[in-house]
Amino acid sequence: MSNPVTLAVTDHVPLAGKARYEELVEELHQLFQEQHGFLSVDIVRHNRPHQVEYTVLSRWSDGFAATVWRQDEAMRDKLAEIEAITGGTAQVVQAIGLGMWVDHAEGAAPNLPSAWKRIALSVGAVYPMLMLLSGLFAPIIKGLPQYLQVLIIVIVLSALLTWPIMPWLSKALHPWLMAK
Repeated sequence: MSNPVTLAVTDHVPLAGKARYEELVEELHQLFQEQHGFLSVDIVRHNRPHQVEYTVLSRWSDGFAATVWRQDEAMRDKLAEIEAITGGTAQVVQAIGLGMWVDHAEGAAPNLPSAWKRIALSVGAVYPMLMLLSGLFAPIIKGLPQYLQVLIIVIVLSALLTWPIMPWLSKALHPWLMAK
């Protein structure tokens, strides 16, 4: 799994269609489970007074797996039902690796920084946070087996890296990241 791909699909759903949309998306995710190359799916909800903005992040083993699932008839039918609620096609962004954390023009493929800069960015984010979380959590989790201690720290670290740390760092370091 050298080049996993993340698809970020954003839908704006009127409040009246929220329950049905969530049912259809759950059914779609059940269909994902049957697809070759499917890795995981997560949903981010942003509630607004008149609608809910959903961003569905699905991970696939490679670019082929990230696109071929749309050819399945059951998938196309489910997407059509979803589009009937949302009023149109969702905004889709595809990214490889850190591409989801690095700014790019809307609708365009991500222009990724060089590999060494992405590695430096990751190390610069992970190492200090790992040290900080290890120190903060030590008194709380010291009685647990080591594998559980590590799991708890990794879960918290992953959540913090996804938001707010990596988006903030990639924005703050954007000139350096994108410099040739």
